[in-house]
Amino acid sequence: MVAADEAKGGLFFLYGYGGTGKTFIWKTLSSGIRSQRDIVLIVASSRIASLLLPGGRIVHSTLAIPLNSTEDSICNIKQGSPLAKLIVKATLIIWDEAPMIHRYCFEDLDQMLRDILRFKDASSLDRPFEGKTIILGGDFRQNFPVITKGTQQDIVNATLNSLYLWLHYEILKLTRNVRFYRNQLGIHLDELKKISDWILAIGNRRIGGSVDGIEKV
Repeated sequence: MVAADEAKGGLFFLYGYGGTGKTFIWKTLSSGIRSQRDIVLIVASSRIASLLLPGGRIVHSTLAIPLNSTEDSICNIKQGSPLAKLIVKATLIIWDEAPMIHRYCFEDLDQMLRDILRFKDASSLDRPFEGKTIILGGDFRQNFPVITKGTQQDIVNATLNSLYLWLHYEILKLTRNVRFYRNQLGIHLDELKKISDWILAIGNRRIGGSVDGIEKV
């Protein structure tokens, strides 16, 4: 909120597995900033995720990012267009389920913001995403970018934390599964905690099948 209010820019990544309250934070942030008559753009990497967000849309639609981004692709937004003016006025950009998108999409966004914002403040040319405040969210335990016939190394190189801007991000973590504990009392808490820990253990590959075919117990 401070980064958005002061308009000095900031890059944040909200890291939390399913049920830890990411969507609640998106709704709270957007409501707080919009109550000040400022603009918040909320996007998601998938249509299902966007339906859970207030005013949420798919990132490819809102930010004109190519569906099949490459190293040389660009966002199709013209300087002075209505979409470009909207992005310039936006106080905050929230991007949910970010880890499932190829890092080239974030590079396209960085280049696009540099192109349309450089006339507003030339001093911010050397800042990531042209000094715009951007919050990404998601869980690296879930889907990675799909690379056709790609090796494990290709997939790792395509992920968000292989982005050249990743070192500029401040990592914020959610660790409590509030979805399981909400409105639950008494003896049910122990059961729900076991379920929560079990799901997290699967995501951390402490239990379940292994890639080499050896069962883990």
